[in-house]
Amino acid sequence: MTRLFVLIAVFVTLLSVHEARSQATFDDLARFVAGQPLSPGSTLRRLEGLPSVRKHTADTAALTKTWYDRRLNTLRDWAKAEIHPRISRPKVVKYPFGGPDFVHATTLFPGADEYILVGLEPVGTLPDFLAMDDLSLNSYLSHLNHTLRSISQRNFFITTEMREDFGKQGVDGVYAVLLYFASMTKHEVLNGQYVRIDASGNVVASDAAQAEGVRLEIRALDRLPDFPPTQSLYYFKYDLSDSGFKTSSSLKRFFDQRPGGMGYLKAASYLMHQDGFANIRNYLVGDCQYILQDESGIPAEFFATYFNVTYYGRYAGPIDMFKEFDQPFLRQVYGSGAARPLPFGTGYRMRDEDSIQMFGIRK
Repeated sequence: MTRLFVLIAVFVTLLSVHEARSQATFDDLARFVAGQPLSPGSTLRRLEGLPSVRKHTADTAALTKTWYDRRLNTLRDWAKAEIHPRISRPKVVKYPFGGPDFVHATTLFPGADEYILVGLEPVGTLPDFLAMDDLSLNSYLSHLNHTLRSISQRNFFITTEMREDFGKQGVDGVYAVLLYFASMTKHEVLNGQYVRIDASGNVVASDAAQAEGVRLEIRALDRLPDFPPTQSLYYFKYDLSDSGFKTSSSLKRFFDQRPGGMGYLKAASYLMHQDGFANIRNYLVGDCQYILQDESGIPAEFFATYFNVTYYGRYAGPIDMFKEFDQPFLRQVYGSGAARPLPFGTGYRMRDEDSIQMFGIRK
């Protein structure tokens, strides 16, 4: 009889853990990692009184306010004035080399049906927060904020730093980062799933071990009348060099099912200035209806051959790390005085006065 009671107690405990996880919706998970208020019935609310969670909530509130005040509001207003009046709302935003940087993609191009982010960072997993004690939660949440230091301070991710950070204190990939960014940018997360791309370019569900990416189904909380009722945010860990991205590759076929749209390139390491990344460069130039980029994306002279380009900012040349990629074409363009002002810093030149943006509309 005693053994029976023990078995029943174990079963009830396991059941309660399962119920707790099932009642923590993806939106509550996103709100939790982003330090946002939880829904009234969320099981995660039992953690709100812990010192680690109170600290995380305060830290993320301060970070979010600073980020919007110093950067994101300016980007949003600039895009509304300079980009949106000249284009139709893109159904798809393709952001290669950007890692999990959903923040800039949605701030500049809100209301897309699909956002496709590609990087080399691992997809990762989500922990069972309800099973963690205060010390473990503090370690995880503090490290998550630490992992985001590049994008919050520099406006782009540094892949080598991300690789070093992931795997520490339970933060093993971009999944939690994507949830964080979705909630921070005022999106409801309706669902999330691990995915891979089959040989035909179709997205299929996957388990965590075999996943090539993750898909979040989201909905903008401040959506405009022409926004879709729901949106898809994809992240894929994928090699975009010529050996990985080619006609027969699954990601290329996935892209081919979504022609046109907006291409976005920022802090792309000048990879498409090199022969080993010709395929992705030629694909973007041949496919996208619009492209917004800094000088580290598609070579400017090549870009201007296929797109009508509006130039913004001031060209100061590449930073020392990429000094071999100076572009005389840009020196000529910017020397002519044809560029429009740019009110924010972006890419490797983070100071406002040294940054550029090139916005191209296909000829």
